[in-house]
Amino acid sequence: MKTTFVLACSLCLPFFTVHAQDRSLPGYIVRNSGDTVHGFLKEQGADESAKQISFKASPTDNDYQVFSFNEVKSFQYDGGNLFRTITFPDTRREGETVTRTIFGNLLVSGEYDLYRFTEDGILYFVAQKEGSFYLMYDDDLRSIQYVKGNFRDELNFFAVSCDAVKGEIGQADYSVGSVMQFFQKLNACVNPGKAVATYYHKAKAKAGVFAYAGGIPLGNESQLTAEVRLRMVWPQVNPNMSFNLGFRYAEVIKQKVKDPYYLVATIYHHETWQMKSLPLTLQYNITRGVVQPFVYAGVSLLNVNIVTDDPELINVFSAYYHHYSAEGFVGGGVEVRMAHFLWARAEWRWEDLVQYPTVGLALMLP
Repeated sequence: MKTTFVLACSLCLPFFTVHAQDRSLPGYIVRNSGDTVHGFLKEQGADESAKQISFKASPTDNDYQVFSFNEVKSFQYDGGNLFRTITFPDTRREGETVTRTIFGNLLVSGEYDLYRFTEDGILYFVAQKEGSFYLMYDDDLRSIQYVKGNFRDELNFFAVSCDAVKGEIGQADYSVGSVMQFFQKLNACVNPGKAVATYYHKAKAKAGVFAYAGGIPLGNESQLTAEVRLRMVWPQVNPNMSFNLGFRYAEVIKQKVKDPYYLVATIYHHETWQMKSLPLTLQYNITRGVVQPFVYAGVSLLNVNIVTDDPELINVFSAYYHHYSAEGFVGGGVEVRMAHFLWARAEWRWEDLVQYPTVGLALMLP
C-alpha cells in the first residue's frame, strides 16, 4: 500500500511546484527602463543565475516573477553578489563566433571589469574594457570537449602594456580567487588613478539535519532502514546537490537461504544482515518540485554482522559473517513533499550487497 501511495504521488504531482522550499533573500532588480525595485530574490544556482532571476515583492508571496535579461539589466542580493547583463562574442568554437547575452556575476571593477558565469557547471570569465568584452575559458583542464582554452592567451593580451603583471601569468590558475587577483593588479598597473573595487562574495553553506526511517515486507525477504545525516547545501552553487555525513542502520532479512552443503534434501536457513555504516553521501535531486527523483553515491565505513539459525555457524566467528570494511555505494529513489519539513521517501541502495527498496518518512530540518 505504501508503495502504491508513493507511485500515485509521483504520477499525479510532477507539474506542481512548492515555492516555500526555495529560500528567498532581500535584494533588488533594476529594470531595463532604469527603475529599481526592492523585494526578495530566490537563492538559485549559478547556472540558473546566468539565465534568469526569480523575484517577489514579499517573502510571504507564494509565486515568483521570473525575469530574463530582456527585462532586467541587473540584480543584487543585499550584501551579496551583483549580476549585470553583459553581451559578448562567444569564440569557443574555432571559425564560429556567436553573440551571447547573460547575467554575469561582477567580481572586479576598474579599468577592466571582470565577470564570471557558469554553463552546465563549467566556469567562464568575461573581461570588459570600455565597450569590448572578452570571453575566457580554461586551458588546463580542457573542461570543454574538443575546445582548446584561451585563458593564458587572453591574460598575455591584457598585460601587453604592463610589465609588472606579466610575471603573474605563469603562476595564475583557473580559479575565481587567482583570476580576481590578476585583474586587481592589472587594473592598478594600467590605470593607477582609477579606483578598483571587488564584489565577490563566497557562496554560503546551508546546514540542516536529515532523518529517514523506512522498510518493506517482501514475503520471505524484508528490510528495515534508519538513517540520520548532517546535510550541507550551497544553494548559489547548485541547490540540487547536497553533501551528507551521518549514521545508517539497515537490517536485511532473508528467511529462505538455501544450505549449499546439505545435499540429501533442500534445507533453508534464516539470515539477518545487520549493517551499520558511517556514510559520506553526495546526493543529487533531479527536480525541485513536490516530487523529486534523486540519485546518490558515496563511501562508507561499514560493519556487517550476519545472524543465522544455521547450527554449524552459531557462535562461530567468520570474516564473512562478521566484518568491517570501507565500501562504495550507489542508490536512488524519489522524495515526495507532504508538509514543510516532512517527506515521503522511497529508495534503493547497493552497499556490500543489493538491498531491497524501502518506503518511509524523511524529516529535513530546516
